[in-house]
Amino acid sequence: MADDLKFVVSQFWQLHSSLAQHTFRFYLQQWRSWATCFIQAAWRRYCKKKIKESLLAAKNRLQDVLANASGSSLSLGATIFASRFAANLLRAIRRNSTQKAGILERVLPILLQKPVEPDLSAEEQLSNSFE
Repeated sequence: MADDLKFVVSQFWQLHSSLAQHTFRFYLQQWRSWATCFIQAAWRRYCKKKIKESLLAAKNRLQDVLANASGSSLSLGATIFASRFAANLLRAIRRNSTQKAGILERVLPILLQKPVEPDLSAEEQLSNSFE
């Protein structure tokens, strides 16, 4: 961003020197508008770059935690990751619900489903047969 802003400032001042102002008096407001748009574009590029870097760092931290975890911690990390995925997906569905009414039916099979409850009666029968 610093390089972009330095470039913009240098261009702005070069274009707005007294000679340039006299020469381009008619276009002065258009040059200011151009410089404003250029600064805004540079700022947006910088913000997008920072967001991508922070998301990548968060993803790497989560992967490191999952890789270094053992046993129950691994399942806890996987659960957190899956819940974030599901929450983001549901948020996207709610945001687009007015535009795409049938998206919920298509996406529901993708979401993680609750596992089947274990059959405890079968375990009791096994334990009774060994006694």
